[in-house]
Amino acid sequence: MQVELYDSHSSRQLDRIYCQTKAPASLLMMRAASAVFEKLQGFDAGGKIWCLAGAGNNGGDAYGVAVLALLKQRAVCLIPCGIAIDPIHPVIAFSKELGLNIQSDLPDLKQISPGDIIIDGLLGIGLNRPPEGDIKTAINWVNQARKNGAHVIAIDVPSGLNASSGLAPGAAITADITMMCLTQKQGCYTGSGPDYCGELYFDNLGCEAPETHVEPTSYLIRQSGLPTLKRAPSGHKGTHGNVLVLGGWNGMEGAGALAGLAALKTGAGKVYVCGPDFAQRPLELIGVEKSLAPFSQTACNMDAIVAGPGLGAEADAFLNVVWELDIPLVLDADGLHWLARTRPKPRSAPWIATPHPGEARGLLGTLPEDRFAAIQDLKGRYGGQWVLKGAGTLTGPDPIYINPFANSALGTAGSGDVLAGILGALLAQGCAAPERTAVWLHSKAASLLIEEGHARITAGDLIGQLGRAVDALS
Repeated sequence: MQVELYDSHSSRQLDRIYCQTKAPASLLMMRAASAVFEKLQGFDAGGKIWCLAGAGNNGGDAYGVAVLALLKQRAVCLIPCGIAIDPIHPVIAFSKELGLNIQSDLPDLKQISPGDIIIDGLLGIGLNRPPEGDIKTAINWVNQARKNGAHVIAIDVPSGLNASSGLAPGAAITADITMMCLTQKQGCYTGSGPDYCGELYFDNLGCEAPETHVEPTSYLIRQSGLPTLKRAPSGHKGTHGNVLVLGGWNGMEGAGALAGLAALKTGAGKVYVCGPDFAQRPLELIGVEKSLAPFSQTACNMDAIVAGPGLGAEADAFLNVVWELDIPLVLDADGLHWLARTRPKPRSAPWIATPHPGEARGLLGTLPEDRFAAIQDLKGRYGGQWVLKGAGTLTGPDPIYINPFANSALGTAGSGDVLAGILGALLAQGCAAPERTAVWLHSKAASLLIEEGHARITAGDLIGQLGRAVDALS
């Protein structure tokens, strides 16, 4: 079962359709408030609840949380910020009828005690420019209160974070918990989203199968949606695919070796490497002379080629050869620099590119702040399939998948070389979904290390866990 994600526009569409056909807006607000209030009780140490309400539906949800807190005889205060919600709105009118404590100004931070709970209902998915004025002041107030020991729960997305792109163009709230309501917001999983959202939770507010009403804009990478890597007991090195790594030149031998070993650990039958011509080359890798004729002859007999890890800028002739071959190709690192520099004619055989943000900027001339726009633009200019690395890695497009993994432990030299090798092995074995399967395996290996208590890891550590990661899909 796929996990559908939505941007701001499609979330609004679904909200409108659902309110017209299934549930009135006030009922939806109270369902959202109930979901938030349930999570709030996980922090419950008897502290006061401060609900900050903006002008939109998000603000109405905050009023709903305050009402539920009042009914439970909790100390609660509602603070409207920015443009006030329509006072005749049913939820607002009901809260006033109950005698909810509403104050017009943010309290002095000295009034906020450790253990108090702040509900962020300021902007939600309504961000369309950097926060300013009263809203910006409120965002800064919340962040300081959190530093002083308060807990923060954001409704839908932390205020200041773009629900579509994962971009925070200005001040943004750092939450302990973000409760996504009705739809799961794609911006919470990528870009700056993981820095601001804290723990992510979701409540569909009773809306089952939202994709029947509005088409999702992206999907989460999940183990259950990946193809199996189980192999026949009679399989052998000749049936599991041959991979050639073009990389590890001129002082960067380790990059080629890492990619090659990662390909072997992901199940490739044989791995050749044209690059690391040194005594420490791993014994499992088959060396190929760094000369165009023998390289070309070997390349023609491969099931997949990985080109670029630690390659340098002196391999244009070799890259021209692999680009012309009718063999699946992974372009990484210096292979991407070659692509940006030469702009070769479109390739007919399948190929996958794996840029980090800096490499994507080189390919596009400038990097769109919206990662979703960037991956679409890369595909439009160059063709192929793309893995846009970073926190919440994107694969695609058409469709776009997001990896729900963000941990700086993967930000280590050689980590990208390992990912390229994984991709090469999956292509050689005919994997039906190589991009998102490779990203999942890469993250799974890191997760296994983190679970064992490794706060910092090396690329070699990742390779050591790939067998266990592959077993999970076998």
